[in-house]
Amino acid sequence: MNYLVVESNSAVFSPGPLFRVLDHTATSWRGPACESCTCYGDITVCLPPRCPNPRCDYHKGERLRIPADGCCPECVSTSQDLCQHQGLTYGDNSQWSPSPCEECVCSGGSVSCSPLPCPPLLCPPNQTLRTLAGQCCPICVRTGASCSVQGELFSHGDVWSSTPCSRCVCQDGDIACSAAECQPVTCQPEQNLVIPAGGCCPRCVSNPCLSGGEQHQHGEQWQKDSCTTCVCDRGQSRCHTHTCPDITCPKGESKAQRAGQCCEECVATRGSCLYDGTLRYHGDMWNGTGCEYCSCERGQVVCRNAECGRLTCQQGQEVVRLQGKCCPHCVSMTTSCVFQNRPHQNGARWTEGACRECECEDGQVTCYLRTCPICPSGSLALPQDGHCCPQCTNA
Repeated sequence: MNYLVVESNSAVFSPGPLFRVLDHTATSWRGPACESCTCYGDITVCLPPRCPNPRCDYHKGERLRIPADGCCPECVSTSQDLCQHQGLTYGDNSQWSPSPCEECVCSGGSVSCSPLPCPPLLCPPNQTLRTLAGQCCPICVRTGASCSVQGELFSHGDVWSSTPCSRCVCQDGDIACSAAECQPVTCQPEQNLVIPAGGCCPRCVSNPCLSGGEQHQHGEQWQKDSCTTCVCDRGQSRCHTHTCPDITCPKGESKAQRAGQCCEECVATRGSCLYDGTLRYHGDMWNGTGCEYCSCERGQVVCRNAECGRLTCQQGQEVVRLQGKCCPHCVSMTTSCVFQNRPHQNGARWTEGACRECECEDGQVTCYLRTCPICPSGSLALPQDGHCCPQCTNA
């Protein structure tokens, strides 16, 4: 996992989609993927989440549920208002996604499914709403004839890249291509000018770190050993070594050090399980895949699917689904790029004059300059108001 460390005189910054500023007094917090993050001086260390076993009584009908915007499952009592959907049973006030673009809710024993909520979008008069293949929400596209390129059909307004440094668009049956116009960049002494794989324009990247013969990029976190976590900060490896406290185990438990863990902990002396080559102790719970949670109960592994609590995001937030995670989260919608002192959302496209179109992607602005066809011999190139390319007319 990659984590970004940013130094400041008064705050430590947490990376990822749930980016937030934390006072030095708030030394621990939940990361964007439910990882447990802690500030040690001026570096941030994040570790994978470990959920306690809520010990549900399944014989009495209790179910596992991850609360809205939560990380670990809890026990909820089974009510009479269960829902049946596509051969599965869901508890009251739970939600799930049977397909990538659909969301269902169980309420009072009834299932209601609807498309995933999309942000409001108002198109100009010459454009219409259209949902592209593989996307859930519609975008504004211009109405017009489609284009055919090497047997592939593109609708009016579709954009594609023939090379990393060019982009083409279908405009009412005509294909208009543009070349990337890279912005001038000046790197700091601890940075290198690189062109990312598959990219076009150069950007400044902080120097990597070398540790144990391996290279780590700026912001990357790795384990030097089971007790030492390091972060690459502009070419410098910054490490924190955890100190283990003394522990005394109650009757029926003994000290054990799990594989890959730094400190000993108290575990049950009997009823352990061997699961996928890993030793689990009685009472342990772990996340298998997606929504599946398994527990070791007196030498037996029991796995059950957790359901998601109903999620309602506040105004100014949007729903995100992190890969490998069971339930969605609410995150604040923030601007990703600033171009000529104007903010733009990630994925936004806009025009700069008649011949240049820019886009914001992953915090980087790339502008494309329209390439115009050369008029044939014996014709005149006449400028057109409001158009980038001249009109070719017979001399």
